[in-house]
Amino acid sequence: MSVSAQRDLASTAAVRPTKRRRHSVPLAIRLGIGLDRSMWPLDRALAELRWGALTAGVMLAIALPAAILTGTRGGYTEAAIVCGVAFAALAVTGWSPVAAGLAHRMVVRRGIGPLLVLIGLLAAGPYDPMTLEPPVGRPLIILALTYAALTPGFPIAAALVGLASLGLLATHATVASHTFIDDDAVGFLVRTSVTFMGAGAVYYLDRGLRRERRRAENLAARKVARADQLEGLQRIISRFDGSRSVDAVMQDVVDDVAATFDITLVSAYLPDSSGRLSMVGVAGYPEPFHVIETGVGIIGRAAATRETVFAPDVLADPDYRAARADVRSEVAVPVLHGDELLGIVNFEGTAEKPIGAGHVAVAEMLARSIAAALRTARLDEERRQRLHAIERVLEVSRGLAADLDRTRVVASVVEAAHDLLDADIVEFASRGVDGTFRVDHCLGCTPDRVALAIEPGDGLAGETIASGARVIWTGADGGPAGLGLPIRIEGETSAVLTTLRDRGDAPFSELDLRIADLLVTQIEVALRNADLHGRVSDAAVHDPLTGLLNRRYFDEAVEAAFATARRSGASLSLIVFDLDRFSAVNNEHGHAVGDAVLRRVARAMAGAVRVGDTIARYGGEEFVLIAPGANGAEAVALAERVRAAVVEASVNAPDGSGQGVPITVSAGVASLLGDELDGRSLFRAADSALLAAKRAGRDRVVSV
Repeated sequence: MSVSAQRDLASTAAVRPTKRRRHSVPLAIRLGIGLDRSMWPLDRALAELRWGALTAGVMLAIALPAAILTGTRGGYTEAAIVCGVAFAALAVTGWSPVAAGLAHRMVVRRGIGPLLVLIGLLAAGPYDPMTLEPPVGRPLIILALTYAALTPGFPIAAALVGLASLGLLATHATVASHTFIDDDAVGFLVRTSVTFMGAGAVYYLDRGLRRERRRAENLAARKVARADQLEGLQRIISRFDGSRSVDAVMQDVVDDVAATFDITLVSAYLPDSSGRLSMVGVAGYPEPFHVIETGVGIIGRAAATRETVFAPDVLADPDYRAARADVRSEVAVPVLHGDELLGIVNFEGTAEKPIGAGHVAVAEMLARSIAAALRTARLDEERRQRLHAIERVLEVSRGLAADLDRTRVVASVVEAAHDLLDADIVEFASRGVDGTFRVDHCLGCTPDRVALAIEPGDGLAGETIASGARVIWTGADGGPAGLGLPIRIEGETSAVLTTLRDRGDAPFSELDLRIADLLVTQIEVALRNADLHGRVSDAAVHDPLTGLLNRRYFDEAVEAAFATARRSGASLSLIVFDLDRFSAVNNEHGHAVGDAVLRRVARAMAGAVRVGDTIARYGGEEFVLIAPGANGAEAVALAERVRAAVVEASVNAPDGSGQGVPITVSAGVASLLGDELDGRSLFRAADSALLAAKRAGRDRVVSV
């Protein structure tokens, strides 16, 4: 034999025993295992039927050996026959295809126990009335009664055994010694009582086990239902994902709650700015209460007390208000954040679908979940508002920083405050050189408000001016909510920004105040820059001594006026003034008096010119006047009026003597003829006329 053949033979020998072991389980054992499994089906009714067959089989197993050993003299032959027939019938029935349907009939479930007891009584045979002993062993009756204790028919089976025992005792008393109680009767009663006690103990133990099993099953079912509720609740709460506002989500939440938890009536309320409860979601109500006052009804009571209100019988609750005639129970749960009322969750039930403790738990869980969702939504909304406010303030800041014109800065400030603070009326007032505050710009008010003087203490702006600090009107007295903001530059209140909300139920929040503070900081910087730029620009075109426009401005203005007159064909005149013998004033009284004279002359000239005329200090004691639209005669009359005003101007000498300083002025007038090349040509003509006035004796007007 080759090595490979030996290896194949060895492997075959090693495999064959394994195959024999796989199929070597005896048939009896396999049948026993199958029988054991069939005796414990999940269906208890079927199990009772099969255990009845098994009990009959055990009774047969007791009677048959006794019948074989004792023959006909022991009386066990009849018992074996009865038990055998019962076992065969019950076994065939219990494992037949119709067993499940037959076992579920209540008459079968209640009759199988008494049937086994009757079989046991028949198998035991008639008792001896004298000794009260059966011809065959009592264990058959005990076994049958013990089985009956596991079935719904135990009371009937026990009654059968009890009636049989009483009948036997009565017969014994008749045929024995004419006394009801003797030694045999006492022994019979003891044995019967022990039998009943054992079977009763089995009966009540089985009932307790079944009750505990049902309790465990109910607990497991409640846990599953609770898990399903929590899953449904989580699905409902997941609607608060921030994609929509809370008010918009609440109706979907209410619909989901009504469908998921099979609640007849569901509603949800959120408090409005007036303190009332406004409905934001409803299911099942034909005519719901859209607005509820706090403290009114069960819902209002829950809002007022901040506690869950459960009314199992709403008809007995004095606060109940009917929204549907068939409502019989209600629970209202407040949605709280600390002591702050965020809303109300309300369930109502009918007689067919009442509200119970489970619904109260669901409502409270829903309220806690809604509270968390509302807080999250509120935080998200505040974050969005703050982000918008920061972006808007930065945008305003960039705009203010890029603009140095005070008028445009003020207009931008008012528009920004109107947007950021959600105000109906915004007003900006600033202090003038005389210390009076006047309205510069106003949004949402009448035009006559602009330039109106504001007295300290008068209105919101006046209160802000008087206090120099932020002023808040809450609107609690029914008036508008207001916010007054002082604008401080170099430590002094130089302007005030006031905002009003006509909606008295919308006071300014903490976020509004923070935005206002940030906005004020930007306004102060922008106004400081605009004022500084204005002063620098003003210094560039104004004479620092007299406040009149300077020569630089005049040079540009005369060319512009000349170009306008040539283009439109209108008249244009130019007047040059020069103070007479002004050097003598400086020499005699000093430069301080000379400066005072120049300022007085400048004020006199500015007060005598027409609206639209341009008066400027050309240099030293020389002044120029551009008179658009004035022809030669009108210009001469204007020059005469200015000359007369200057004559009236005088100052006192610094030595206190009271001696007046005589002031006169000469003027040269030139009007546009049409052959001039530019504004400088017109100026040279007027300057020539001035020279002629000087030569003619001064204090006069000469025209060319």
